[in-house]
Amino acid sequence: MKRTKIIGFLLTALVLSGMLFVPESIGLHKTGIRTLGVLTAVIIALVTEILPIGITCILGIALCVIFGAVPDISGALSGFTNHVLFFTLVSFGISEAIATVPLSNRILALLIKFFGVKSKNLLFAVMVCAAALSSIMSNVATTAVLITVILSFLKVYDNPEERRQSGKSFMIGLPIASMIGGMMTPAGSPLNLLALGFLEDAGIYVSFVQWMIIAAPITVIALVMAWIIISRVFEPAQISREKAREYIDSLQIPPYFDHKERCVCVIMAGMIILWVLSSWFPVLNITVVGTVGFGLLFFPGIEVLTWEEYVKHVSWASYFLIGSMMTFGNALNQSGVSEWIIDMLFSGKTPVSVSLIVLIICLLVFILLIPIPIGPALISILGLPFITLAQSWGISPVILLMPLVLCASNCYLLPLDTVPLLTYATGYYKIADMPKVSIAIQLLTAVLITIWIPFSVGFLHL
Repeated sequence: MKRTKIIGFLLTALVLSGMLFVPESIGLHKTGIRTLGVLTAVIIALVTEILPIGITCILGIALCVIFGAVPDISGALSGFTNHVLFFTLVSFGISEAIATVPLSNRILALLIKFFGVKSKNLLFAVMVCAAALSSIMSNVATTAVLITVILSFLKVYDNPEERRQSGKSFMIGLPIASMIGGMMTPAGSPLNLLALGFLEDAGIYVSFVQWMIIAAPITVIALVMAWIIISRVFEPAQISREKAREYIDSLQIPPYFDHKERCVCVIMAGMIILWVLSSWFPVLNITVVGTVGFGLLFFPGIEVLTWEEYVKHVSWASYFLIGSMMTFGNALNQSGVSEWIIDMLFSGKTPVSVSLIVLIICLLVFILLIPIPIGPALISILGLPFITLAQSWGISPVILLMPLVLCASNCYLLPLDTVPLLTYATGYYKIADMPKVSIAIQLLTAVLITIWIPFSVGFLHL
C-alpha cells in the first residue's frame, strides 16, 4: 500500500473515532458533530484515494447511517433523488455523442484557420474550443476528447525539447480552459445545477439567459487572461505553416457532414435553443430538455449511440461523488452545521461593502479547494449557509451563491481535480508548474467576479 493511502487510512480512522469524543459544548449537537466528522473522513479518503472514488462515496452513505448523521437509509440516499444527478448521467451520453463524430476536430480546424498558425494562436484556438465545448458538455469529457487532439498535434515538433515545451503550455491550458468554459451556462457543469437547486429551494429562479448574462462576460475575459498568462509563462515553440497544414490534414476531417454528425448538430442546436427559451417557459427545464435530447440520440434512424457504448462511458465515480455530496449537504442543513459554519466564518452584521464580501468568498473558496479539491463538496457544505447568511443580511442569495459555484468550478490551483489530472497524467508538466499560472488566473477571476456579479445581479433584479 502506498504511503499516502496508509496516512489517509489512519487519518480517516482517527476522525471517525475521535468525533465520538467531541463534546457538544463546541456549539453543535451530537448529530451535527457526527455529520461533520463523517464528511471530513470521506473527504480525507477521497483526497488520499484509499479506495476508488465510487466505493468511498458508497461507504460514506453507510457511515452516515451507522454513526447517526442521518435518521435512516432514506436520509442517506436523499441526494440521489435530485434532478441534478439525473442530468449528470444524461450529460455523459451527450458528451460521448459529440466525441463520436468529427465535430470537435472540425471546430478546432476552423479555429486554427481563423486564428493562424503561430504557436500562441494555436494555443488560443485549443482553449477557445475547449471552453466552447465545455459550456454544453462535461469538463471531464471535453478535456478527454481534446487530449487526443493535442497529443496528435504535438507530433509536428521534431525536436523533443520543443515538444515538451509546447506540451506543457497546451496540457496546462486545456483543463483551465475547460473549467473556465464550464461556468458559461447552467448546462456547463453539474455544479451549476447544484447551485441553481439551492436557489430554487430558497424560492429564487435564475433562468438560462440570466445565468449567461452573469457568467458569460466573466468566462470570456477570464479565458483571454488565462491564455495571455499561460502563453507568456510557458511559451509554446513555433512551428512552420507547412507543419500546421500537415497537422490539419492529419485530422482527416471529412469534407461533408455524415448522417450521424448532422443528427448530433441538429439535436445539440435544438437543445441549446430550448435551454434559452426555458428563461421564458419554465416547463423547458434544463434536465428535461437534456433528457429528451439524450433519448433522441438512440432513436431508430438516428442511432448516434448504442446503450452499450453509453454505459461504457458513464463515469460512475462522478455519479456517486455528486450524489453523496448532495446527501451530506442535506444532512449538514438538517443537523444545524450550516448555521454553525456561518457563525464561525462571518458575523451576523451586514458587511460594509457587498463587493468586499464577494471577494472574501472567492478567496475563501480558492483556499478551501487546496485541502478539499472537490467542487460538489464545497457547494454542499457552503451552499445553504450562504443562502441563510444572505437572507440575514438582506441581500440576494445569488450574490453569494454565484461566486461560490464559479470559484468552485475553477479547481486548478494544483492538478488534484479530475480535469487537470487527465492532462497531468500525460507527463508534460509537474505539479509545481501549475501554480506558476493558476494563482494569477484565480486571483484575476476573483477580481472579475467581485466587480461583475453585484452589478449584474442588481441589473437583473434577482
